Amino acid sequence: MTLILTVAQLAQLLTHAQAEVPNEACGLLVGNENGHVIHVLPAINIADNPTVEYLMEPHDQLRHFQAMEEAGLELLGIYHSHPSSPAYPSPTDLSMAYYPEAVYVIASLTQRESPVLRAFRILDGQISEVGFRVVPAEVV
Repeated sequence: MTLILTVAQLAQLLTHAQAEVPNEACGLLVGNENGHVIHVLPAINIADNPTVEYLMEPHDQLRHFQAMEEAGLELLGIYHSHPSSPAYPSPTDLSMAYYPEAVYVIASLTQRESPVLRAFRILDGQISEVGFRVVPAEVV
């Protein structure tokens, strides 16, 4: 599956990531079975060490999952930022990859003016990069 985001959704994700620096930002990407993201749902990061890890606030996560189910949408991805490291899953990211069906999207902000976004599947500790596309809103 290729994840498909609109230009506006990408901007929303990156704006959230940059607003949380020096902490990691996190949230959900929900949409339809074709990989089209319908909503970017930011969450609050409550990790003990938020500069290098993320943990979604449970009420945010529950609220987002309920809204997703009520709308008949699917969890497509989980996003988070790496404020000072590359866009690649860290050992902590691997240990916290609880949703094998989700694409894990990482935004690296090591060069704040030119963020790097990459997407991965994480299955049984194995990482494989997956494609994503950014399209104008009218395409979705």
